[in-house]
Amino acid sequence: MKSRDILLDTAEVLESTLGRIDRITLLTNKEKERVKEKISEASKNFKKLAEDVKKDNEELAEFFFKKAKEFKAMSTDKAIEKEGKKNYMKLADRILLYSRSAEYDFVPEKMKELKRVYRKYLFGMTAFFMLTGFYLNQFLAITALILAIPIVLSMLSLQRRGYLGLLLAYSAIPIPVIVGAIALSYGMRALNDPAKIAEIAQHLSKSTTFAKGYLIILVLLAAVELYLVLSSAVGLYRHRHAFL
Repeated sequence: MKSRDILLDTAEVLESTLGRIDRITLLTNKEKERVKEKISEASKNFKKLAEDVKKDNEELAEFFFKKAKEFKAMSTDKAIEKEGKKNYMKLADRILLYSRSAEYDFVPEKMKELKRVYRKYLFGMTAFFMLTGFYLNQFLAITALILAIPIVLSMLSLQRRGYLGLLLAYSAIPIPVIVGAIALSYGMRALNDPAKIAEIAQHLSKSTTFAKGYLIILVLLAAVELYLVLSSAVGLYRHRHAFL
């Protein structure tokens, strides 16, 4: 695969830049160390990826190579003075991010894992909306309505591997977890309380058998929602480097 050779060349370019960084006088020693750590890790990441690559993506590999060459050319006092220290540091950050996320573009198995996590998040949030409607709680229904927009936006952004989607997902996840835990606790306590079952049956204008069935479905839905949402939260964290 041609991508493998280009990725190795990218790693070599970045590795050869480390010596240049030491000679830059516009950076403090701490800034030099931070940049060197990021570029050293990026070089190792691209080198490892070259060994693991299974999908040829020459265009993307060329993009990484050009960014590595750009960073090397910028690693001089004259270039930094022209472009600005802030832009130089940002480019180092971007190259590190590219090196961490690249495996999702070159190793199909990693993308399959990420898609499974995305589906869990999608189904978990769908279960959350179903649960708020099934729970017959007006406050929770309003809360779900407020969260609808950020949740939908997070789903769209996550599908495109956008970092904003990851942030939106983590800002939205706590409420579904709390709602799921409340509904699960309520349903299990109510199932063990004949008086509560009778009260629910009266409220629904149905039989106690119907009320028991309602509570069983509530407990199952809450348990499924909790599992999917918590599992997707862990999965998104594990695959956080996939998002740019």
